Amino acid sequence: MKKLAFILLTLLVVSCSTEGKQEDVVRELSKKDAIEKLQLPEGTSFNNENIEVTEMETGEASIGTSYLVKITIKSQDREGNEIVKVHTMTYKKTGEGGLSPEDYELVSFE
Repeated sequence: MKKLAFILLTLLVVSCSTEGKQEDVVRELSKKDAIEKLQLPEGTSFNNENIEVTEMETGEASIGTSYLVKITIKSQDREGNEIVKVHTMTYKKTGEGGLSPEDYELVSFE
């Protein structure tokens, strides 16, 4: 009984660890896509506070997972007024592992 509990606990820890890494991959991919799609300067950087990643289950298996990413971009106009724009991206998990940027596909960008 103790062995079974240990195995289940180990699987739980490993799955939580992998889920966090998948969100990190999606976060980095969304930064790259935002710079490319919005034609931002090459040195543009983002804080993790400016990026909100939400996992959405779309099917029974983990392969049916999609991620909703909201990126808040702050800038200034010529008069110095702060401009805040929120862009939404949806990524679909297409690969098995989920630990590589190639495992995700950008579905929508608003």
